[in-house]
Amino acid sequence: MDSPKFALSLDIGGTFLKSALIDSNGLMLKRSFQQIPVDSQGSGETIISTFVRIIKSGLQTANKLNITVTGMGISTPGPFDYKKNTSLMKHKFGSIYGIDLKQEFIKRLELGKDFPIQFIHDAHAFLIGETWHGAAKDCNRAVGITLGTGIGAAFMINNRITDNGNGGPLYSVWQIPYQDGIAEDRISSRGIIARYKELAGKNYQKDFDVKDIANQALKSKDNVSLQVFEELGSILGEVLTPILSSKFKAECLVLGGQISKSFILFSKSLKRQLLPISGLKKVSCARRIDLNALYGAVRNNE
Repeated sequence: MDSPKFALSLDIGGTFLKSALIDSNGLMLKRSFQQIPVDSQGSGETIISTFVRIIKSGLQTANKLNITVTGMGISTPGPFDYKKNTSLMKHKFGSIYGIDLKQEFIKRLELGKDFPIQFIHDAHAFLIGETWHGAAKDCNRAVGITLGTGIGAAFMINNRITDNGNGGPLYSVWQIPYQDGIAEDRISSRGIIARYKELAGKNYQKDFDVKDIANQALKSKDNVSLQVFEELGSILGEVLTPILSSKFKAECLVLGGQISKSFILFSKSLKRQLLPISGLKKVSCARRIDLNALYGAVRNNE
């Protein structure tokens, strides 16, 4: 039996960077997991230096364990040019716009010019991770939706990502028209907070974030908090129905992102909305919300 190969995985978030060494069987070396803060509004040098620091630490860990790292997979939010390895984001990481990150890493870490480094959309990495060893395993037509500051989407057929030709999602869910705006106005952290404020009226607690609203719904059974999440599920189901039914004909839907940690609060209304879709066999929360992008980024690198 061949020995497993190891890759270094990096997951770029707006607040934190995560990295780990993961083998070709999908096993993460526990001692290799790291998480460090990153200032997405910082200078280009500050951001790139932070990237380099966590990558260097991962490579040093591999060296101590006598492990050869055969490549690196990097999960990153978009917009991003996945062919030129450059970020096109302006709302965060704006100071590294247009910089070839692959060449920066190779130069600063003194890697070989042919060292495999592959960038992948974070929603794609999420779904790949979930089809590898997660809730979407053995699903032929899978859709992954990540819920957080915005809505991410990924689509897979027979374990292969189907994208828009430029490395981005096949269908852009976040900007689907909804009422007087777009889906992301309601299905996002800011949407949840805004709706809670609207319903709570004078009882609105100014410093509440999504986690606080969810905790209040779970622990105190607060009617306003419960209604906010119930509406979230219904709206998400309404927005996704045309894509999951006629456009993509999905067999399973897997939800990730920080908001999905409160899946229990909106699962019933979501499933009720999606019930008429005959081909949809499974609607589930991801098994490893905080780690699946790490697994998916290197699975894509194999």
